[in-house]
Amino acid sequence: MEFPEIYGLNKCSEAGVDIFALSIFLGNCNLRCPYCMNAKLINPIAHKLKPIDIKKVKEAVEENQSEWVIISGGEPTCTPVLLLTNLITEIKSWGCKVGLSTNGTNRGVFESVLPLLDYVALDIKTSDFQHYVEIGAGNINSIDILQEVLVCKTILVQKKLDNPDFSYEIRTTLYPPFVSEKDINEIGGLIRIGEEWVLQQFRVTSEGLDKSISPYTQQEMDNLFKLALKYTINASVRYI
Repeated sequence: MEFPEIYGLNKCSEAGVDIFALSIFLGNCNLRCPYCMNAKLINPIAHKLKPIDIKKVKEAVEENQSEWVIISGGEPTCTPVLLLTNLITEIKSWGCKVGLSTNGTNRGVFESVLPLLDYVALDIKTSDFQHYVEIGAGNINSIDILQEVLVCKTILVQKKLDNPDFSYEIRTTLYPPFVSEKDINEIGGLIRIGEEWVLQQFRVTSEGLDKSISPYTQQEMDNLFKLALKYTINASVRYI
């Protein structure tokens, strides 16, 4: 069975699931977020990253008695659907539940693998169509790409209705040029009452593509969080 290249392995928990979660990171992405903490994964070959054998992942799962494996990136749905399906199927054969972190812009791949998943973290990066154009790799129509994300969100809602054991969360990274009070209100208008909506603190990292922007202050974060609570009681703040 053929699998996608795995370029990162984190034995620690992935925020949002449970303490036994283990994360793996696939290469390639169709977006160029200025705050990306895994920018080298956009082009792992150019950065001479060495793939991790899937046997090493299984060994880590067994060593840590991990109940969950989260597939992240990069953007996992940039992986050919057959390879991604093979990977999820293999991990589930170890007795693990599988989650996926995604930007929701590749709906075809997303829909194909969703029946195999136990958890999804879906990014809504901004409410401004133009910002999606700015971070798109290639000629991406902003309205179309944001619409793809929102359709994926609707699909998640239906899956949760069909399967109460399935879980998902919406994530918004508080990168000041992309997320203002206006954006929180506009994204909030898309959030269902009771949905998990995580506001993630943006921070400058050595790998980030933009090191010129300062994060929101604690007071500013608190104000954005209070706004989010108007739309769902399950809003929360995460420091990444």
